[in-house]
Amino acid sequence: MATIHEPVLLREVLQYLDPQPGQNFIDCTFGGGGHSLEILERIKSDGKLVGIDLDPNVIQTSSNKNLILVNDNYRNLKNIYKDLSDDKRIGEISGILLDLGLSSDQLGARSRGFSFQDSGTLDMRYNASSDQMTAADILKKYNQKELFKIFKEYGEEPLAWPIAKKIVSERENGNNIETVESLVEIVEGIYNRHYHSKSKKQPATRVFQALRIEVNDEFGNIHKVLPQAIELLKPGGRLAVISFHSGEDRIIKNYFRDESKQDKPRIKIINKKPVIASDKEGQENPRSRSAKLRVIEKAFISDVGREKHKN
Repeated sequence: MATIHEPVLLREVLQYLDPQPGQNFIDCTFGGGGHSLEILERIKSDGKLVGIDLDPNVIQTSSNKNLILVNDNYRNLKNIYKDLSDDKRIGEISGILLDLGLSSDQLGARSRGFSFQDSGTLDMRYNASSDQMTAADILKKYNQKELFKIFKEYGEEPLAWPIAKKIVSERENGNNIETVESLVEIVEGIYNRHYHSKSKKQPATRVFQALRIEVNDEFGNIHKVLPQAIELLKPGGRLAVISFHSGEDRIIKNYFRDESKQDKPRIKIINKKPVIASDKEGQENPRSRSAKLRVIEKAFISDVGREKHKN
């Protein structure tokens, strides 16, 4: 199992999911296992927790008989659950967690290029053995408009156009951008030409984020998993989602809002405003500062009937 990292909004996740002895849970983004191990403590010997992660380095053998580890993409949640329930390895689901941040292990994997702070190749695939495009492939093959789009939409990068233009120019001169250092150098050069004062944030932050999202189709995964998660929950079960990017949070917020306003809503929103980290947690764990937690509860049939009657 991977090294346990410091889980974000742990107290709040446990408060909203409220795991009880004998209940079953799914952690769609197992990562370092921080949230999962706390949930396992509370569901005791009669409960089960399914930990899903696309990174095979995360999913290793566990001695905990109540923990079922699955190496897969959470966008396949329904099929994952079907396989486990058909084998009678797990029953009805009381809660599902999605923590959309990278684990410390992934950020620290130098050979995969997730972080601009390390050297290495621009890979950025969660599963490095898959046949999907790497970040280096994208920088080599996407045209200027395509690069601009992902930098702008996924990274909210203000200098998306000149950065995309420079990457294409380097390619035309026979210089493919394949390493962390080469991409950082390009972005820093663009920033130095456009701004006189030095940025407090590493200029390449948004570009790296955008590439990671594109490589792993992260926004598409969220769109796919939300309806599946709601379907799998038992009535009264809860789905908790932690996002770290405004685009992610927008997808989640809009989906929950639309589902809650249906003629026969399947869910009710538990917290209309996202839960954010306390000042204390923000100081102790800087990555928690951008985290937003949204929680919904699957409606009982009687609740759906009452909502329809009220309207």
